Amino acid sequence: MEMKGGKENPKEFTDGNIHLTQKESGDHLPDKSRGSKENGEPDDGADEKLVTGDGVVKTSKDASEVKFISIDSQNGDAKIDIENMKIAFAGMGKEELMKFAHDPFWVRLRWFLFIFFWLLWAAMLAGAIAIIVMAPKCAAPAPLKWWEQSPLYQVFLPAFKDGGEILGGTGDLKGFQSKLDYIKNLGVKGVALSSVLKVSADGSDEAVEDFQDVDPRYGTVAEFKALITSLKSKGLHMVLSLVPNHSSKKHPWFVKSERNDSQYKDYYVWSSGPPKYDSEGKPEPPNNWKSVVGGSAWEWSDMRKAFYLHQFSVDEPDLNFTNSFVIEEFKEIFKFWMDLGVSGLQLEKVEYLLEDSSRQDEVPRAPPGTTHDEYDFYNHARTVNQPGILGILAEWKEVIQNYTDGTRMLSVVGNLLVDSLVDQNSNISIAPVDLLHADREFSQLRNSFNASDLNKIIQKYLDKLPNDTRPTWELSTSLSSRVASRLSSDYVDALNMIAMLLPGTPITLYGEEIGMEDASGSVKHPARCVMSWSNATNAGFSEVPVPVYHTSKNYETVNVEAETAAAGSSLSVYRELVEARNTPSIMYGTREFAVIGNDTVFSFTRIWIKSGNPGYLVAFNTADKEVTVSFNKLKHVPEELNVLIKSSNFNSTGIKAKSKLNRDSVCLSARGALVATFVPKVE
Repeated sequence: MEMKGGKENPKEFTDGNIHLTQKESGDHLPDKSRGSKENGEPDDGADEKLVTGDGVVKTSKDASEVKFISIDSQNGDAKIDIENMKIAFAGMGKEELMKFAHDPFWVRLRWFLFIFFWLLWAAMLAGAIAIIVMAPKCAAPAPLKWWEQSPLYQVFLPAFKDGGEILGGTGDLKGFQSKLDYIKNLGVKGVALSSVLKVSADGSDEAVEDFQDVDPRYGTVAEFKALITSLKSKGLHMVLSLVPNHSSKKHPWFVKSERNDSQYKDYYVWSSGPPKYDSEGKPEPPNNWKSVVGGSAWEWSDMRKAFYLHQFSVDEPDLNFTNSFVIEEFKEIFKFWMDLGVSGLQLEKVEYLLEDSSRQDEVPRAPPGTTHDEYDFYNHARTVNQPGILGILAEWKEVIQNYTDGTRMLSVVGNLLVDSLVDQNSNISIAPVDLLHADREFSQLRNSFNASDLNKIIQKYLDKLPNDTRPTWELSTSLSSRVASRLSSDYVDALNMIAMLLPGTPITLYGEEIGMEDASGSVKHPARCVMSWSNATNAGFSEVPVPVYHTSKNYETVNVEAETAAAGSSLSVYRELVEARNTPSIMYGTREFAVIGNDTVFSFTRIWIKSGNPGYLVAFNTADKEVTVSFNKLKHVPEELNVLIKSSNFNSTGIKAKSKLNRDSVCLSARGALVATFVPKVE
C-alpha cells in the first residue's frame, strides 16, 4: 500500500497494474498526471486526463480519478477514485421518479408504447402464421397404393399350371396356387387373373352363364376361397378379370329377355319396330353394324321376333347398359367377388358398353384390302367409346371404393379412349378407373427400331395422358405376340428395364420375365402358350397331354428351372428391377429423356432430389453393334456412375454389377442395356 504526502490511504486497492482508490471527504491529492495551469496550480476547470503511451483519455473533473501512481512507474500503474465514480453514476431519487410517474406526458407516452408493443407483437404473429400457411408445401407425397408400387403379374389361368387332383391338361386354381411362391419371389404384390367365371360348355370363353360362379374347368368357389386365403398369407393381391359387355345366350337374363319377360325384356340390346324383309322373305338387320369377328352384329330371334345385338360372337349377346337395372346387377356382382376376397376387378372390352341410340349406320372408312362385310371397313363411331361409358365406370368405381374404404381397385383393359376419362361437363367427382391398360405402346415397335422410334412412342403416350391418370406399361398381352418372337430375345431385358423404371405401373404377362417365345404351331393367340416351368414334357405345365395350348418355341432352353440356376439370367434381372422400383426416386421422381449416339441409345433418368436418395439412369443400345457414348446431355448425371443392373445379353468388357463408370465414356454392348445409380447434380 502506497503512502501519499505522509499519509496512508487506507482505501486504496491494487489489482495487478490497476489501483482503485476511494478518497475520504476533503482529500484531494494532486497528481502529475492531471492537467495544470502554466503556474503549476491545478486547473479545476479543465478535463482530467489519463495519459498512456498511446495517447490521452479525457474524463470529467468531477468524475472518478484515474491516476498514475508515480511518474517514474515503469509498469503504468493507475488508481481509480471509487467515491467520485459513485457520485457520477448515481440515479434519480424516489421523489424525482414519482414526479415523472404522474406527469401526464409520460403517462400518455407509457400507454402509447405499451399499446404499440402489443400491436407490433400481434402483427408479427399474424405474419408468421401467414408465411406458414402460404409457403410452398414441402411435405412428402401421399403413400402409393399397392397397385401403384408394384407391377401386376398377368396370368392366363388355362395355360399357367395344371394342378388338379385329376389332371386334365388345363390350368386351374389348384395349379395356380401351387406356384404362388414363385410369384412372391418375383417381388410383385399383385396378380391379375384371367376370368374364372362359369361359361357355356359349347360357347366361347366370354359366354358367361353365371357371373357369380367358378367354371368347373378351373375349380369351385371353395377352391377359389382357399386360393385367396393363400394369396393373402403371402402378402399378394388378386385382381379378377371379367367382361361385362355381354353374357351367354344361356344366361337366365337372356333366356327371360328373349321371352319378353317384363322384368328382363330390356336387359339386352334389341331392335325396335317391325323388321324389313329381303327378297327371300328373311328379316334384314336394322343397320350395317358389324361384329368384331365378322358378319352382321345383329342376330334374329324367332322367339321374340326381333334382332339382338352381339358385337362379338353370336352366342354373346350385348347387355343393355342404358338400363339402370343392368348397372345395378353388376354392382352386386362386384360385391360378390369382393366378399370372396379379391383386391380389385379388371374389366375388359368396356369400350363397347354403349351404342348410339339412333341406330344410324356406321360410316365406311374402307382401308385397302377390306370389304363392306368386314369389321375394319367401318369407323365404328356408333358402337365404340360412346358418351356415358365414363359415368357407368364412375358408378362402379364408387361402389368399389366405398365398399372397401378405398383399399381395392378398378382396372380397365381395352381401347377405351384416354380422352374419355376427362369430361369437363361431367359431375363425376372421382376418377372412373385406377388403372387403364390402353394404347399398348410397346406393341407398336417393329424389329430394328432405333432409339428415336422408342422415344417417340413413349413420349406420345405420356403427353396425351390426362393429369392424375397413371401410365401403364405392357410389353405383351395374351392376345398379341410376345417380345422374344415379335422382336428378338435381345430386347426382353431392356424393355423390362424401361417398363419397370418409367413412371407408372408395369403389367407383366406371365413368361415375359424369362423371355418366353410364342407358342409353337399355328394358333389364334400365339402368346397363350403354356408356362415354361422346365424342359420336361409339356414344359412342366402338365403330366398329361395338353389339348388346347401349346408349349413355347424356346421352352427347352428358356424356362423357370434353367433361369433360376443361371446367374445373370433374364429372371434374375427381372427380380432386381422389381426391387429397384421400391425407392423414392422411382416411386415419385421426375424423369428426363435423351436420345444419344446417333439415334442408337435411348436413355432416361429418374431422380427425387428431396429424398436424398440416388438417381437412376437407364440406357439401352438399340443398335446391333457396340457403342461408346456420353450421358452429359442429362443435366443431373455427374461424372461417376455405379452399375446396378445389366441385361443378360450385356457383354461389354469390364462392366459388371457395382463397377464404376465414367459418364463421358460408357461402352454399351449390342442391344445391351444397363441401370446405373448416381448422386444427382443439383443446379
